[in-house]
Amino acid sequence: MPISRRDLFQKAGAIAVVSSALHSLGGKLLGATPLPQNAIAGPIRLDRNENPYGPSEKVLTIFRDAQSLSNRYPRKQYDLLIAKIAALHAVKAEHVALGCGSWEILRAASSAFLRPGRKLVQASPTYPGLGEFARGLGAEVDDVPVNKAFEHDLDAMLLRAGNSAGLVYICNPNNPTGSLTPREHIETFVHELPPKTMVLIDEAYHHFVSPNNSYASFLDRPIDDPRVMVVRTFSKVYGLAGARVGYVIAAPDIIRRLSAELLQFGVSALSAMAAASAIDDYEYVRLGIKRNADDRQEFMNQANVRMLRGLNSHANFVLMNPMRPPDRVIEHLKKHNILIGPVIPAMDKYIRISLGTPADMQEFWNAWDTMGATGEMAM
Repeated sequence: MPISRRDLFQKAGAIAVVSSALHSLGGKLLGATPLPQNAIAGPIRLDRNENPYGPSEKVLTIFRDAQSLSNRYPRKQYDLLIAKIAALHAVKAEHVALGCGSWEILRAASSAFLRPGRKLVQASPTYPGLGEFARGLGAEVDDVPVNKAFEHDLDAMLLRAGNSAGLVYICNPNNPTGSLTPREHIETFVHELPPKTMVLIDEAYHHFVSPNNSYASFLDRPIDDPRVMVVRTFSKVYGLAGARVGYVIAAPDIIRRLSAELLQFGVSALSAMAAASAIDDYEYVRLGIKRNADDRQEFMNQANVRMLRGLNSHANFVLMNPMRPPDRVIEHLKKHNILIGPVIPAMDKYIRISLGTPADMQEFWNAWDTMGATGEMAM
């Protein structure tokens, strides 16, 4: 159908209005003052263990000022980030590999060390990513229930490993329990494993561990065992979950094996620069640690007032028995525009709540209090 000159100008005018609006919105989103979470329509997300406060202002400045790199592949930015990570952990660059989030590193580890006939041994429950990758490769996955203290049952895991385990996965602090397994127990366990069994220690929640004598990072206090790989992420204390940056520290030959399975330059130039800046922002890391500890304590205080008991958490989430059917609690909160973690098959009487901002948690408890004491949902 022919377009008249008048229609053409009307369409052009409409496009100009939309373009102007989008430009204005982009300026607001990328301006010096970030929008608060709830200024953007959507649910309150207490379901993914994200940092609700986001990255530091220094990191946001990197995102704003380095947009011109969007048309460039990462080059020196990659090397710079690896060098900063190596310096942070007092290792050489050849001991470091980057991943598109720690998720990609778990996938690479499964591809490098698992196959049919070589099984994965892990706790139950734990972070499910590595197990999913292993099953996709046709490897057996041996899920070993956590013990009564919600720690990895290392004695049982050692028995299950036998001679056929290609990889053992230890998430410490563990997700979704938030619990710790004592460092000395893990060391003993590693030394007793068969010599060809690799060990992947996931320290995603390392920064949130409350000070205690039973914990020490395997990066801060490494052991002399080339089978050990330690994974970290920028998604938690640094607030960069959306940037997708993870890394692994391991022996150089292990790094080469993992790198063969990783995407080449899988971390964007912009994300690499942001992560490098985040490492340098020591004050923001300290603030994030303190803020999480305060938010976690306040959550426990509110739970105790309501005669609820959460597991002692060393992470940015809490696993709690709601004294009600978890699926009904999840649905009730969803109706109030609040999302929490899904039902955990291995601990199906519990719910996992990621810690949000004080305003988020006030909304959470307001919605919670509309439930009846016996689990009957208020209308």
